[in-house]
Amino acid sequence: MTALASPAARATPPARLLKAVFNLVMGSLLCLSPLTAVLVLGWLTRRMATRVHTRLGHAAEYPGWVLGPRGEGWIVRLMGGLAANIRAGVVSAVGLAALTLPFTTLWLGAWWAGWENSFNKGYEQSAVGPVVWLLGAMIALPILSHLPMALAYSSAEGRLGAFFECRRIRSVVRAAGWRMPWLAFLSVVLCLPFLGLRALAVFIEGIVPGFSDMTPAEQMQVAQVFDVAGAAVTFVSLLFLRDLASSIYARAVPRAARGRSMAVWQDHEALAAASKRREPSRPTAALWLLISCAIWSGLPILIVMSQFMNYTPILWLTHPVFLLPWAG
Repeated sequence: MTALASPAARATPPARLLKAVFNLVMGSLLCLSPLTAVLVLGWLTRRMATRVHTRLGHAAEYPGWVLGPRGEGWIVRLMGGLAANIRAGVVSAVGLAALTLPFTTLWLGAWWAGWENSFNKGYEQSAVGPVVWLLGAMIALPILSHLPMALAYSSAEGRLGAFFECRRIRSVVRAAGWRMPWLAFLSVVLCLPFLGLRALAVFIEGIVPGFSDMTPAEQMQVAQVFDVAGAAVTFVSLLFLRDLASSIYARAVPRAARGRSMAVWQDHEALAAASKRREPSRPTAALWLLISCAIWSGLPILIVMSQFMNYTPILWLTHPVFLLPWAG
């Protein structure tokens, strides 16, 4: 990370509020499309890296949407932030997709084998769908439990390969202890608005009386309002969860760093003192991991419910919590 003081540390309260509003508007608008959502993913990833490095005692500048860091050439200053967001977004999207596709593709296949197969009277294969879905859920739970720390580690390292360094990620998860179930609980709770967004198509008449009598143009205007609201919910939820995950990661790193040499764990004077804190025993860490998996089981259930409300095939493969910040 560039050794620059964070502008947020020097900004006045009005300036911070203005910047927060700008980030909210910019992030929400970019969450409306899966293509531009990659930029949001990159911005969130770079923000996680900044928070991790700052918590570990390294000065860092918070990312911009378009502008690059101060003190660089004018080309980098004008477009450096946008280029960095694209790169970080693509790297994060590839890493997250590689980790989640093993279970999301099973969910997609389970829907076809279950719902669509039964719709076409294939009753003799009725057990295939639920069995495949449960298999996908069993694969998903440990991956979902590790995913937040994998993303935090990858963002701090700035490498795609960091997503797959499972041993180091597991050590951080163990060191995080009870904070992992807490993060899982908040993640599942914040998925409830996404279920509500998918249910809008079913209950729209009760929410907007007379919707069915509107002209197509008027219905489109109503839909656009809900799309923007959903994008704002997506951005704010992910901003909160990613900030929390980066804080948990930064707290767990000193405990997990004993005898290791990850780049973000080096040259930190407080590391020696912080690493003396008691690290959770393996049985205790395993218990927290099991609790996390149990809590994460709520996410597959919510996804199934949302698909029954308003089915879209691509949403089996992507969800704002574990892939793109796009509510669909």
